[in-house]
Formats: sequence, structure tokens, C-alpha cells
Amino acid sequence: MAISCILYDAAGHDRACDLHENQISDLGSEQLLWVDVSGDLNSEIARLPPPLRDAAQSAPEQSQLQIFDEFYRFSLPLFEHPGKFLTFIVGRSWVLTIAAEREAYFDEFVESDRGETLKGRLSATAFMAALLLRHYDAFRGLVITIDRSIDNLDDSILRSKEKRPPLNTLAALRKRVADLRTTLSEQRIVVRGLTAPDFQAHIEEDDREFLLEVIRSFERAEDDIVRARETVLGSFDLYATRVAQDTNSLLKALTIITVITGLVGAVAGIFGMNFDTPIPHSGLLGFVAVNAAMFAVSAAIIAIALWRRWF
Repeated sequence: MAISCILYDAAGHDRACDLHENQISDLGSEQLLWVDVSGDLNSEIARLPPPLRDAAQSAPEQSQLQIFDEFYRFSLPLFEHPGKFLTFIVGRSWVLTIAAEREAYFDEFVESDRGETLKGRLSATAFMAALLLRHYDAFRGLVITIDRSIDNLDDSILRSKEKRPPLNTLAALRKRVADLRTTLSEQRIVVRGLTAPDFQAHIEEDDREFLLEVIRSFERAEDDIVRARETVLGSFDLYATRVAQDTNSLLKALTIITVITGLVGAVAGIFGMNFDTPIPHSGLLGFVAVNAAMFAVSAAIIAIALWRRWF
């Protein structure tokens, strides 16, 4: 549905509704209207009644907070849709959200209601803050997904079970975290603006605490992203350590093999000297004895290496 309209009525029934101009002007003190527009924005905005259509005209396509007499509006860049924005327009008793694609947490917000609610008693700013809290919870959900991917990757690195070098996966995770960080950083100017003195002069004093909670949620999301970035970098270090350990083990194995091969070569060289000694004339018994001794010494060297955990 390109236009979704819900009327929250604390004194009556919450319900989906059709938009018309009179309904907006007749909103009561315990009523709140939420209109969400998605899809072909130009055509859908043109279908809005005059108060909402006029407010949506020339909405900023950048992180910017604009204050008018009857409403204020701002746009937030979207992570999942690069170059796209989610616009909030907040009036006295109504909230208008605009995006090319409806946000998934909007549906979760609606479906979380069971029976009648008292959302109609909320101010439009408080309702907007509730949506923003869901917005930043969605960011933190993306960070949790990245954390799980990193945990699985770290486990495969530690157990040496990866089928191919994880550098491509680590690079992709690092880029995803960087994109998250960039998207969130671009929203900072709006979030900070919501608590600026010049903006708070336009809202009720009771709404200021809700906006402070938005700030706190935004900062928690920033902290989670910074921590995720450090975790990804830690995975790079973990993989580098694992590679260095594997290299050391290989060098130890090659050193032991070299020692054994050198020992065998030395014995073969000694018995290949052109000296007439009794041992070269000992026949099969001497041949078996010398080879058995070389095998025994080689086995002893390998056993000592295994016991000392050299590889």
C-alpha cells in the first residue's frame, strides 16, 4: 500500500482511515494521525490532502532539520537504500513519514499493538520519537548481525576450519561497518538539532525528555558500531596471528625434516668414503643395522618434537 493512514484515538478506537482534509483539521486532543507514504513519491504526495501535501513539498533530501510555523521536518539517510532518505514531517496532531520503500520496523511498530492503545494521547513529537527509537534499534540490529558473522568467522579461524582465506569476508564486513558508521554520522546533525535550544522552544516541555532518549539511543548505536569496527579489526589480527602460528609450525616441521635428512645424508656419505673398513664388508646384517639405526634416530627426533609440541 503506497499510502498508509492510521488514526490513533485514545477516547475511541485505533483504526486505519482514509485521508481527507476535514479529518486533519478536526483532530481532537486525544487523537493522533500517522500517514506513511512510499512507492512513487511524486504521484503519492500529490494525492495527499492540502495540509500534508503542502508540508511535503520540497522536503529536504539531505540530513537537515527545518522548522515552520505549523510543522517541522527532517530527512535521514537510509543504510539499506544508499542515496535514499526517510523524511519525517511533524505537525501538531499528525506525523507524516515519506520514503521510497516502507521501513520494516514501521510494520513491527504497528503489529506490536494489541487491542486498543493510548497512543492518541501522545503528542506528535513524542510519537515521532518513538519511531526514531525503533529506527536506531534497527541500526543496532544490523550491528548484532555483523557481530554474529564475526563470531562465526573467529570460530572457524581458531579451529582452522575455513575452506578459503577469510580476507574477502573480513573486508566485506569492514566495509559494511564503515557504511553503517557513515550513514549514522550523517544523521548526527539532525539528532543534535532536535535538542538544540532554538528547536526546543517550538515543542512542549514534556516532549524534551523523549528527544533526550533519542539522543541516548543514537549514541548507543554509535558506540555499538565503533565496537563492531574494533571487533572486525581484531579478527584481522586474529587471522594474522593464526597465519603466523601456522607458518612457525611449518618452519619447525621443515627444520626437523632437514635435520633427519641431513643425518641420513651424513651417514650415507660416511659409508660412501673410499676406505677399506670392516663395516662395508659386513654384508646384509650391516646394511640392516645401519638403516635400523637411522630409522630409530629419526623416530626419536620426531617423538621428541611431538612431546615438546614443536609442531
